Amino acid sequence: IAATIFLPATGILPVHYRAEWDMAVISKLNNLVDLAREKSSDRRRTLLREVTDLFFEETPERDSAISGRFDEVLSALAEQTALEAREELSHRFAGTELAPRGLVLKLAQDAIEVAAPMLTRSSVLSEDDLLSIAEKGGQDHLKAMSRREAVSERLSDTIVRRGDDETVATLISNDGARLSRETFETVSERAETSEILQAPLVKRADTPNDILADLMLTVRNHLRDQIMDRFDSVDPAIIDQAMAVSKARLATRMKHDKSIEEAGKFVRSMAMRKKLDGTLLASLLRQGDHVKCHVAFAEMSGVDYIAAKRALEQESIDPLALICKSAGFDKALFVTLAVLRHNKGEDAFRDARELGRLYDTISEDDAARAIRFWRMRRDMAA
Repeated sequence: IAATIFLPATGILPVHYRAEWDMAVISKLNNLVDLAREKSSDRRRTLLREVTDLFFEETPERDSAISGRFDEVLSALAEQTALEAREELSHRFAGTELAPRGLVLKLAQDAIEVAAPMLTRSSVLSEDDLLSIAEKGGQDHLKAMSRREAVSERLSDTIVRRGDDETVATLISNDGARLSRETFETVSERAETSEILQAPLVKRADTPNDILADLMLTVRNHLRDQIMDRFDSVDPAIIDQAMAVSKARLATRMKHDKSIEEAGKFVRSMAMRKKLDGTLLASLLRQGDHVKCHVAFAEMSGVDYIAAKRALEQESIDPLALICKSAGFDKALFVTLAVLRHNKGEDAFRDARELGRLYDTISEDDAARAIRFWRMRRDMAA
């Protein structure tokens, strides 16, 4: 082509050469298409590379006739080539803003090996394109979109709604992902039973303070320390507000629960009879009377019901150890509660020695520092 058309020293074609250049490119493109009738997969892959090279030699303007012709030819050739060739094509076009739109959409909905570069990097895909793919794609496609340099709130909402915990953790770990208030709350609820979501939430700079307050009831000690370190640099009035919001939201999830009200009456009666003690807690756990046990544990330890419930139910032992240590429970009671809380029975007592060592490693100062926030929420409720 260069031999046919004069190229100025500047490399920029005058207007009157532009049409001739386009015609020459289209002519060569059509010749390549004619060759594509060959059935050899290797030859088709070679043709695909030649057409791609031709596109990048003189990238056509967006929405021009020649761009449309490239789109048709590349899309048709891509359908006839092996996955490895399509993957190579996707990598080449993912970073160009003038990539043919039809080709980009086709590759973005292909197998994940092909789709990933487009879903992760292509600026040709609009928000609506991404949302449409997110509604239909699998976890690998959602995960690829979660890694984009910028993820809109709408796309984040969809990924959280359809994604598994590993996919959502990838999204939350991306500082370029924007999250709505509702998405933060949804993820924080899922984090109550999914450790993989906890660290990304704690480490995000924009995680709301009240969400962090919620997480303090769930996460292991090293993440709880990170939350408290962040709170140390925040105005106490803001922390008070965050704790109030956290308490109100969590309480709303359990309002109108008459079983809690009845359990409260039972616990108060036991307290009047001087029977609100460790023996009662262990007995309630063994009987599976969890609501009464949670209410009794909250009353004895000085935390609110939600903190007590989570400490006795979740997998991590750290919150239970902190609350018991702060409340001055002896080691034997902590171990008893720890092994009975998941109905493991007598066999679980083989772990008693390890649990006892863990309890001894917690200082009263560390426990008091953590428990301060949970008691703050209880006092606000009162």
